[in-house]
Amino acid sequence: MDAENLEPDVPLIALPKEFYNSDTGQPIAHCIMCNRFLLENGVTYMIEKAIKQHHELNFAEPIFEYAMCMACAIKMNAALSEESRMRINDYFGRHVNFERRRAALERKSATEIQPWIEHCLIKNTPIHESGEYQLVAQCYGDKLLMTSMPFALSLEALEEMSGLLSAKSQGEMDDFIGRYFSGPPEVAELLKKKFVLI
Repeated sequence: MDAENLEPDVPLIALPKEFYNSDTGQPIAHCIMCNRFLLENGVTYMIEKAIKQHHELNFAEPIFEYAMCMACAIKMNAALSEESRMRINDYFGRHVNFERRRAALERKSATEIQPWIEHCLIKNTPIHESGEYQLVAQCYGDKLLMTSMPFALSLEALEEMSGLLSAKSQGEMDDFIGRYFSGPPEVAELLKKKFVLI
């Protein structure tokens, strides 16, 4: 969805700090795959963040975070097996009515994202209770699009979705994580078990 395809009635809000880079405190400016600059008007892209919560310490930390332009997101999605794409689409179809959700949330707030991300999209459980969760948003330049996103997914939902992937698709996910995220061996192992949604 580039500028010419952006629906005229889609609400846009300033990019919330929840989707900023955790290290710099600034918006994520480049696509993780092609390095395209994302923060100019007319560029549509996705942001995904995985957060681990240490409830006993009252502390949360990012496991990974990145932005990806729509062209790269489409390529990545196409690399998944048709079987995996169908299973995941069916999973969302069985659990979420995006139109009803959007209408209900817009009545609560069209400018605040907290109501959109405080419960798991699939399980409807409070996201602060999950040991890990992921946030997903669609953005347009330096703005956030309020469409079927943003949303949050609890660890329980992510594990169910991961179980829907074929071996080929899981290999694509592992390759993506291995190529774009680094760290000590224990971090690399943790990342390999993560479900990348985009």
